[in-house]
Amino acid sequence: MRPSKRKKQSTTDTETELICQILDGHPEQFRVLVDRYAASLLQMVNYIVPNKEDAEEVTQDSFLSAFESLSRYDTERSSFKTWLMRIGYNTAMKKLRKQKKITFVDMDNDQLYSIADSEVDTLLSEMKEERLMCLEKAVELLSPVDQMILKLYYSDNLPLKEIGYVTDRTDTYLQSRLQWIRKKLARTIQTFEKNDQR
Repeated sequence: MRPSKRKKQSTTDTETELICQILDGHPEQFRVLVDRYAASLLQMVNYIVPNKEDAEEVTQDSFLSAFESLSRYDTERSSFKTWLMRIGYNTAMKKLRKQKKITFVDMDNDQLYSIADSEVDTLLSEMKEERLMCLEKAVELLSPVDQMILKLYYSDNLPLKEIGYVTDRTDTYLQSRLQWIRKKLARTIQTFEKNDQR
C-alpha cells in the first residue's frame, strides 16, 4: 500500500514522495523525517514523560514504530506529523503504564462545577506574578495526559481535531476535558491563595 499522492492537511507532495521512496527501498530517506519532526515529537512526549532520558527513549521507540508501520500510514486521515504524534502518545502511555505512574486524583466534581465559567476566566486571565507561580504548581498537579492536552492546545496551538486524532478522543470529549481542566486549575489556584493568606 502506498500513501495517496493527493495533498492532505500539512502533508506536502514532497513529503508524500519521500515516504514513497522509503517504501520503495530507500530506508535511509527516513532520516529526513526524523530530522524534521524529532524536536516536536520529543516536546510532546516530554509533556507526558517528564524524565529526559525516558522521553528520549520513547521518542526513539516512536520513530522505530513509525518506520516499521510506514506502509499503513494514510495521508487521507492525518498529516504525517499528527500520525507520528499519535504513535508517540501511545508509546508514552505504554511506558507510564509499565512504570505504574498513571494516577488519577480528581477533585469532587460538585466542587469543580460549582465554580462559574466567568470566575474561571477571571482567575486564569489575571496573571500577576504570585498567581502565575500558583498556576505553574497547579499544572504540575494535573495528570500527565491532562498536562499534555492543555499544552498542545494552549502552548502549541494544535487544533482539537488533531489532538483528538493523537489521543483517540472526540472533539466533544476534549472540549469538555479542557473545561474540566480549567476549572480544576482555578480551584487549585484558589486553594493555594487561601493557604497563603493564612
